[in-house]
Amino acid sequence: MQENTPISRRTLLQGAAVAGAAALVIGEVREESAAAAGIPTSVAEGADAKAQYGFLFRIDHCVGCEKCVAACRKYNRLSDETPDRRRVTHFANKRKEDVTVSMSCMHCVEPNCERVCPAGAISKGDCGIVSVDKEKCIGCKYCYEACPYDVPRYTSEGMDKCDCCLTAGLPAGSEPYCVQACIFDALNWGKINEMKEKFPDAIPIGEPGNPSVLVVNR
Repeated sequence: MQENTPISRRTLLQGAAVAGAAALVIGEVREESAAAAGIPTSVAEGADAKAQYGFLFRIDHCVGCEKCVAACRKYNRLSDETPDRRRVTHFANKRKEDVTVSMSCMHCVEPNCERVCPAGAISKGDCGIVSVDKEKCIGCKYCYEACPYDVPRYTSEGMDKCDCCLTAGLPAGSEPYCVQACIFDALNWGKINEMKEKFPDAIPIGEPGNPSVLVVNR
């Protein structure tokens, strides 16, 4: 596990640490599908392909066990050279409490990575999931420079990131393996509008008017 570290703008964790509660990834769906980006996918039974799905992370529930990281690596069959798609960071909040945050791709409203990719390797598809087609990736790292959350990582095959387990064979809208592995209810998954209703006092972090993360006070 990582040691307590200062929180930077790129990690998104400072705002979550101040609020000391939960992070909610949100976005909006475009017409392009993950299949168009070379990602084999279908939509889970009962899921709404045009709705935005996302992660709800509850800081006060996380114990730093990293079961989410292990499940991601196992079920996505990540090679030894592939960095973790989901990362658990330990840090001290403003009250000097040791807390942990488990984060992956934000699946942003308007993904900067998609906007700057000259090869068209990145797309936002069903259920708002942002995917990368490694066959198209040219390894220019423009997406890394454009991402404010330090998400893109690289292997010999190209850029690698969370795709909500689409490449692991889960239909879009299904509960990703990291969420399934969390036994402390720290990681949750569902429609963003329903998450907002559950946490009406959420503090937005991200784009004004279209935040990519919501933080809820304890």
